[in-house]
Amino acid sequence: MIKTKQITKGAMVCAIYGALLFLNQQSALMIESSASWIFAFPVLIYTAMSGIKMGTLVTACMGLMTMFFGGFTTWFYSWTSLLIGFIYGVGVFKHAKNMTNFIICFILSIIANLCIILLWSTLFGIDFYEDFRMISQYIPFISLKVFTYLMIGLLGLLQALCIHLVALMVCLRMHMDIVPPQPLSKVQSPRWVGIGSIVVWIAFFFVQNVIECPTGIVDLAQVIFFVDCTLLLYFGVVYFMSLCIKHQKKKWSFLSIFGAFVPGLNLLWMFMGELDCLLQLRKE
Repeated sequence: MIKTKQITKGAMVCAIYGALLFLNQQSALMIESSASWIFAFPVLIYTAMSGIKMGTLVTACMGLMTMFFGGFTTWFYSWTSLLIGFIYGVGVFKHAKNMTNFIICFILSIIANLCIILLWSTLFGIDFYEDFRMISQYIPFISLKVFTYLMIGLLGLLQALCIHLVALMVCLRMHMDIVPPQPLSKVQSPRWVGIGSIVVWIAFFFVQNVIECPTGIVDLAQVIFFVDCTLLLYFGVVYFMSLCIKHQKKKWSFLSIFGAFVPGLNLLWMFMGELDCLLQLRKE
């Protein structure tokens, strides 16, 4: 009886995945070009509910469906998303920590984006120099190599965040037995991060403007600088979301996240993230 129910659910999620493939084809590949991570959710939810064995079977079926009903480019976007969704679903089924699931999802997303970019540049000769020229108008010190690294890392981070947050929301809505998310009040902002950020910013200034260093050192300093900025943005989002909860303005929580992606405004998010780390503002 249980097996019959699992097969029925597997057929249903395969049908949902097929509908996504159909919508992708009918919308001129809009899903795969803008939000390919959506392909991960049917197999993610099914694997989290039914386990590794049935999840493997359904993942293989979806992969075959992509080969038969998807275009050449869809293969790579959907197959990488299916793999990420399956592994994330295994983590949920095994009651792994949410942060562990997110980190694994982040690493796989970076690898997937790297493979897709290398494949596209090799097969179709896609050149990212035009995008680099546009970005360099706003960030003149950035190099092409660092821009490529950051683009792959940022795409991986955004995809992992989308998959992680939506998966948590869906699993909670479906009342699945998962590890409960960590309350925002327990998210710590270590003081050493604030001190380390000051050191990184000072070192970055000297490498860029005072000391002559090899190109590899300059590129490494730029990567560390941008990673530090991303970390401070995260603590800035946590700080502003905590303010919304403290003052019972939960409907403004979206702006706490949205502001971190607005150029110029995100400088305030970084500044408050730095202050929260140094002065422990949320503990007052």
